[in-house]
Amino acid sequence: MRKYAILKEAVPANDYGDLVRKIMIYETKKEGVFLFLFLSTDEYSMGSFDYWFPDLESAEECAKEDFGINDDDWISIDDPLPHCQDDSIHPIRIKGRDKGNPIWGELEIYDGTNWVEFIPPKAKK
Repeated sequence: MRKYAILKEAVPANDYGDLVRKIMIYETKKEGVFLFLFLSTDEYSMGSFDYWFPDLESAEECAKEDFGINDDDWISIDDPLPHCQDDSIHPIRIKGRDKGNPIWGELEIYDGTNWVEFIPPKAKK
């Protein structure tokens, strides 16, 4: 299960001035629950930070208390395809990861039929 929410007001992420603008919860089948923090609301952005929780309730409580997210703020999305980034709304993966030979720094996106090169757009805040 995955879902994301855009914050009504940005929240400081660290002491360097970075602001969290979007969050995503990913409840895995075996590894617990991840709460990804994004510095951009861009739909192609990937998480910059993450937290781990043993259960969904704890992650949702953190989202509510720390980021002001209510139950009706969440947008449900599909789980990631195999070998894809857990923290990306779209099916994006590192080239070669599906073959066991990842090419770090090179990405591809599934366009509904084929895997094609993906160059992330400049982050919009």
